[in-house]
Amino acid sequence: MSTNSEQSDQSTKSNSVKSSNSGVQNGSFRKKKVLPVKQFQVKESLLTILFDNPHIKVVKHIFIASLIGLFVNTCVHDYVKKGEVKVGLGVISQGFGKFGMVIAIWIVLNIFSILCYFCFHLWADIRIRIFPKSRNLKIWDNIWFSAVPIYYLLHFRAVSFIVRHLNMPIASSAIICLEQTRLLMKTHAFIRSNAEKVINFKPQSENSFKLASLSHYIYFLFAPTAVYKDAYPKSKTIRWDFIFSWTLEVVGVIFYYAFLLERFVIPSHKDIGLRHYSTSELFLIMCDHGTIGLLFMLVAFYVVLHVVQNLVGELLMFGDREFYKDWWTSTNYSVYFRTWNIVVSDWLYTYIYKDCYEILMPGNKTFAKVLVFFISAVVHEWVLTYMFGFFFPALFLVFLFTGSCLTFLRTPNHSFVNIMFWYIMALGSGWLVSLYSMEFYVRQNVPTAENSTLKDFIVPRLFTCNCII
Repeated sequence: MSTNSEQSDQSTKSNSVKSSNSGVQNGSFRKKKVLPVKQFQVKESLLTILFDNPHIKVVKHIFIASLIGLFVNTCVHDYVKKGEVKVGLGVISQGFGKFGMVIAIWIVLNIFSILCYFCFHLWADIRIRIFPKSRNLKIWDNIWFSAVPIYYLLHFRAVSFIVRHLNMPIASSAIICLEQTRLLMKTHAFIRSNAEKVINFKPQSENSFKLASLSHYIYFLFAPTAVYKDAYPKSKTIRWDFIFSWTLEVVGVIFYYAFLLERFVIPSHKDIGLRHYSTSELFLIMCDHGTIGLLFMLVAFYVVLHVVQNLVGELLMFGDREFYKDWWTSTNYSVYFRTWNIVVSDWLYTYIYKDCYEILMPGNKTFAKVLVFFISAVVHEWVLTYMFGFFFPALFLVFLFTGSCLTFLRTPNHSFVNIMFWYIMALGSGWLVSLYSMEFYVRQNVPTAENSTLKDFIVPRLFTCNCII
């Protein structure tokens, strides 16, 4: 009996050890499914730190010198060719036309975003106070959970209709579409972050549930981050000299784009559709714009992710200024996509990749990554579609297929690879600038009787106008 008992005890201990080990293994497996969350801390943007070094600041001076050179070149060109000097004002006024409507639409978009806060508050209050144990709780949740994606889709549809119906200019359309996208990202971040708290709240607990205040929500709507937190680190003071400098830089960048367009892009593409072009001619135009495309990309990065984000962050005393990392040293596209735009990257990671990896398809990193690229490609193409007023999925194809495939490619951390990275970036950016410019001017120069039809909107006219021989 004692022997059997000892054997039984040993067996029990063995089983308990196995179950314990199994539990540890399962626990560790579960832990692998939980990804880290975004942590905010007070820090400066990388370029702000680098520009303290006079040797690095020279790069900024070179761009300023090139802006002055473009200004002088444009003035001389306008005076000699046209007998007048416009210094890019024609392009700027044309691109930012109907700006009063832009402001009005922007205000309406913000009002709808604030209304989402009250709708969420209504759902949370009724769920906690009226339906905590009711059978109708699931129905109440399903109604609101169904309303959220419907709201997103209607939001996109409404803005698409408004921009197209009002025939908004390119820059004005870009502002509306980008702001609408930004506000929807903020709304989703707030809902996703707080819905989990509401669902997990136990009404019988002693702690009372407190939703974020309206003032904090409004602060979040304007803060230079798309990841919601109940509190953010703050800087101690507002540096007004920085704000003045960044404001001047925004104005300077607008003129920089105008000069690039007037001197290089428009002259090369304005006649497309008015005469026949050979395939080799168009190919040469695309190749010639590699440097221009790279300048477009670099200037867009600088003004959007450094200047504007820091300007807003400084005004709101937002402490964490890591809006990007040193993407320019990348030797593979996986690193580039994670470091180029931290604001959007953090949102995609937190609310798409993380949810997909932990909930939708647990442990499947490939599916999560592909889903992130697909959503990002669709939204990028949507912005460009209603910014230009036509569907031309060049960026979508590059982003979804070429970009996503390159992220799976592992390359050595070598200077030559970084050089090739920059070459591919220049070539791709130049081709995209040329392709969208070609389609834009073909539609300007070759109007059709089907201008308002869906078919004409989605079928590239560049390939159907018989201007390529």
